[in-house]
Amino acid sequence: MIPADVLAYQPQHKFDAVYEQTCLCAIHPEHWLEYAQQLHQWLKPAGSLWVLYMQVPCPAASEQGVIHGPPYHCDIKAMRALFTEKAWIWPKPPYAKVEHPNLSHELAVRLVRL
Repeated sequence: MIPADVLAYQPQHKFDAVYEQTCLCAIHPEHWLEYAQQLHQWLKPAGSLWVLYMQVPCPAASEQGVIHGPPYHCDIKAMRALFTEKAWIWPKPPYAKVEHPNLSHELAVRLVRL
């Protein structure tokens, strides 16, 4: 583990793999693009991003555009738009569902950096 500001951190060497759980859903969505770009930069080409996307759907979010969190709902369609197929290889769905003890669940995905 390396304690750092995830939006500013620049590793000395690129990583073979990164495990992402609960950081993305804790960051306000206005910073998601910057964080996704950081994750891409941290990894070597063909490196793996092991990610658990938090699923906390909120009716007010889809009906009124209200953003609730943290944790913020990581809608899988939004995640596919954020982690684009121009930069990442996505596995075919369905994605493994991981129950979360206090909330809904997470979707487990392994992305491969292009």
